[in-house]
Amino acid sequence: MNNAEKILETKALTRVFSETGERLEILKGVDFSLLKNEFCVLTGASGSGKSTFLNLVGALDTPTSGEILFEGKNLSKMSAKEKDEYHAKKVGFVFQFHHLLSEFTALENVCIPARILNPLGNFSEQREYAESLLEKVGLAGRLKHLPQELSGGERQRVAVARALMNRPDVILADEPSGSLDEKNARMLNELFQQIHEDYKQTLLVVTHDERMAEFATSRVHMHGGVVVPFEKERE
Repeated sequence: MNNAEKILETKALTRVFSETGERLEILKGVDFSLLKNEFCVLTGASGSGKSTFLNLVGALDTPTSGEILFEGKNLSKMSAKEKDEYHAKKVGFVFQFHHLLSEFTALENVCIPARILNPLGNFSEQREYAESLLEKVGLAGRLKHLPQELSGGERQRVAVARALMNRPDVILADEPSGSLDEKNARMLNELFQQIHEDYKQTLLVVTHDERMAEFATSRVHMHGGVVVPFEKERE
């Protein structure tokens, strides 16, 4: 594997929780690589550490030991300003629950990342791009709707559009279809595939959904506190 192709890499990554006095070792030396333009799904049993791992590579949490390299740069050595830029521009997040702001319309919710990244930017251009993203996710007719006026599947598609707003290098998604019914989960899975193909978007998705895994270009498995090839775990 060519290092130049790697956009995200972890080396001997560990995460230990001991706040309650009991030492709980969730990640036990995770070695993982994500290539540019890859659509990778991470599966594993509940409680295996998948979300913990995603929070670490998303710089939402700090590892106990090991390294996280993004485009060759160690996240732990980033300044506060660099980490803010990482959150705002380098990665986009999609969580199991949409986390939309209830007082803003779908369009306004999608525009928020751009306003944070570039508050003095061209609002007209930001709005135009947000509209194109909502059209891409099938919500061109729902721009002015508030979250409570949207279905669960529609809210999650707004969240996907919001994650794309700042043209991130990587989308990190944590059980994005976990709260959806079968029909909406299928639509979301197909949307991720479309985004990967149309935008050449790099994706790392934590999921229990086997149907999501069918759309991915690669699959790994969390087991025993480490990431292993899915085929190895299945044997």
